[in-house]
Amino acid sequence: MKEHLKECLRNFFIIVTCINLAMFVLGSIFQKGQQFGYEAFLYPLIYGALGSIPNLFMVKKEEPTLKQYVVRQILGALLCMVLLFVFMFGGKPITTDIMIIAAGVAVSVIVIFIIVDVVTWILDSKTAKDMTADLKVLQENAGIKE
Repeated sequence: MKEHLKECLRNFFIIVTCINLAMFVLGSIFQKGQQFGYEAFLYPLIYGALGSIPNLFMVKKEEPTLKQYVVRQILGALLCMVLLFVFMFGGKPITTDIMIIAAGVAVSVIVIFIIVDVVTWILDSKTAKDMTADLKVLQENAGIKE
């Protein structure tokens, strides 16, 4: 459980970084002249927390198959989109502008999910390589042959 929380926290910071970039890109496209106050700095943290909720509930008791992993990621992305849409657009009338922005948000969520997976894979691969190298050194020092 402790490892799962560490993973969720790591993913939170990756998500928040990607959200900052997505907000810049989407804002530059859809709201060119918009000015924000300091409260705007809270939105990436709020969106990052909303985006992390699916990961908190998808505890892996065993290593999932590739199909299970893909299904979990798709369900997580959909849940994340629903949470964000409710938070961002809840109670507003559906207009063409909102639909276009929502499409941009949906694409951003998918891209962010992919980026988080790639960064996580890179970090996990590095950890695995370091652990393998450490294990080889330990085996050599203990005189264990493969």
